[in-house]
Amino acid sequence: MSRAVVHRRIYLVLLALLGGCMVTSVGLSNVVWVLMLANWLLEGRWKDKWQRARESRLLQAFAVLFLVHAVALLWTSNLAAGLDIVENRLPLLAVPLIVLTTPPPQGRSRRHILYVYGITVFVVTVIGLVRWLTIPDLPHREIVTYVHHSRFSLNICMVIFLLLFYGRQTADRHRRFSILNLLLILWFLFFLLLIRSYTAFAILAVASLVAILMMPKSHRFQFSFSNFQFSFSLWLVAVGLVTLMVVLGCRSYYRLTPLASQPLQERTANGRPYLHKQDGLIENGNYLTNYLCIEELYSEWSRRSAVPIDSTTPSGYSVESALIRYLNALGLTKDSAGVATLTDSQVDEIGRGIANPVYAHGSPFKKMLYVALFEYENYRCYRAVEGFTMLQRLELWRCASGVIAKHPLFGTGVGDLHDEMHTQFVAMDSPMLKNELFPHNEYLTLIAMFGFAGFALIAFFFLRAWHHTRKQSDNNLLSTHSLALPRTPSHSLLKTLWLVTILLSFLTENTLDSLPGVLFCTWFLAFHHDD
Repeated sequence: MSRAVVHRRIYLVLLALLGGCMVTSVGLSNVVWVLMLANWLLEGRWKDKWQRARESRLLQAFAVLFLVHAVALLWTSNLAAGLDIVENRLPLLAVPLIVLTTPPPQGRSRRHILYVYGITVFVVTVIGLVRWLTIPDLPHREIVTYVHHSRFSLNICMVIFLLLFYGRQTADRHRRFSILNLLLILWFLFFLLLIRSYTAFAILAVASLVAILMMPKSHRFQFSFSNFQFSFSLWLVAVGLVTLMVVLGCRSYYRLTPLASQPLQERTANGRPYLHKQDGLIENGNYLTNYLCIEELYSEWSRRSAVPIDSTTPSGYSVESALIRYLNALGLTKDSAGVATLTDSQVDEIGRGIANPVYAHGSPFKKMLYVALFEYENYRCYRAVEGFTMLQRLELWRCASGVIAKHPLFGTGVGDLHDEMHTQFVAMDSPMLKNELFPHNEYLTLIAMFGFAGFALIAFFFLRAWHHTRKQSDNNLLSTHSLALPRTPSHSLLKTLWLVTILLSFLTENTLDSLPGVLFCTWFLAFHHDD
């Protein structure tokens, strides 16, 4: 066996391992990409690699992205933080360098590597479901333990696209595989509900529309207008059904109960005064801060439960706040009469920090919607953002915009963003001051660190690479047709869906701030060049 064949096989094995490790272990992912780099160096073939590097505009774009990080060290005052960021971004250069200068896997090798990746994602979801079923009150963020749940959701989206892409090829020949693919897609959609990935559902909605609009071009030799009409109609029906479910869920959430609409009583059945704050915060059709008698809550709760009402539950809620919200959601007064009405199982749920019966017994969709609506209500009434994922992002984006306004041209430097965000939080008197997170938006992060000049340079090279790849794909498609060669499925659609996933994730996440995110943006390059 020749040396070149050995290195080629090692590369394919490591590529498959990296696909599995990026959704299971950050530590192993680091080991694998370093081994890939070592194999790449030992392989040789420098003339061929240099030629591929010169011709790959996409590799040049990644090189510019990394180079801008390195150059931005020149005007950073927190050099230690800057060096740490540059070190963490090394895979952003190394992985594209390896895969874009190496011939892509073909035929069975490509399929087997993607099988390893897809099966690994599936196994992680099964483990996550087992954890959810066996660990009481497991937070949705901890259902997946290996990588951050938002990064993992991107991989679920990609597996769904792969199932649709390859399922379309085998549907006519193997009907059982098309049925299996459909069941797997439904399973992954359920899991996204379980981990409450709002971003993933937005990506799937936009990406599916992009796929439908691209159909006439990506399948121009096998496409009929009726197929387009059917696909687009199906998309409209799906989006319409989801919209209808959201509207009906919002109506149910905001439909006021008789207790909320009747004239407010002044005293409890025991003669103690009620507190009616009248701040307007609604949950499950009731005003949360009406009909509140703290004295009776404390006394009656101590008789019903051994859990102190002023203690903190495993979910992070105080028992008192969980009790008030739970009674409110049931339409009960927050006094001794309301607590006495609770069943023993409901008392146990409150003691564990479950603040709404919907969270324990509602469908994943309803739970996801009610959590979002409660976050919105807190922001509407109190401008509260702490602890609320979606609303925290709005505050972070506002803060990042302030940082950009101070350093518009060249940014803060690669290491100073955290310090500048802290200064801006203080100036804004922001409730996010204790959290001190990064902007949760990759576009804002890049502009804040490198300014509009650096961001424009990065964008130019990636747009240049995209334009070249698109032009090359069109030429390949036309030449294949003109030579009357057997038609093979074009990967341009799959590449576009992967790109849409990345670009949309940049809107709500700092995808490049973690190794799983960097690998998601670079690992698939191994399959999407030389098509």
